[in-house]
Order: sequence, then structure tokens, then C-alpha cells
Amino acid sequence: KKTLEGPFGACHRLVAPRDFYRDCLYDVCMNDGAKPVLCRVLEAYATTCRKNGAPLGDWRTPSGC
Repeated sequence: KKTLEGPFGACHRLVAPRDFYRDCLYDVCMNDGAKPVLCRVLEAYATTCRKNGAPLGDWRTPSGC
């Protein structure tokens, strides 16, 4: 969320990652770091980005989703 580089970089200008990041942090921590939870939050952000016309890079490979 801190950089405009990376798979979600182009989306950050269109969809603020702050709320997604907060939700992800809370949900992943409350579920002992469960990877499926992380993947669901990233998928939700990716879907919102696509709906707003943002091009996305490959986020699944680096995140392990």
C-alpha cells in the first residue's frame, strides 16, 4: 500500500487501499495469519480495482494466492 509500484500500484490512485489494508490486518491477525483470509481480502481489492478500471499486475504469485 505504500508504493505505486507493484501489482496494485495503478489502482491506489483510484481506490484507496486504507480500508482494505485495515480489514486485512485485523482479519489476518484474528485468524492466526490464515493465508485464505489474506487471499480473500486481496481478491476483494482486486475486484474493486477492476470495477474502477485499474490495470492490475500479477498479485496472486507474489502473495501466494
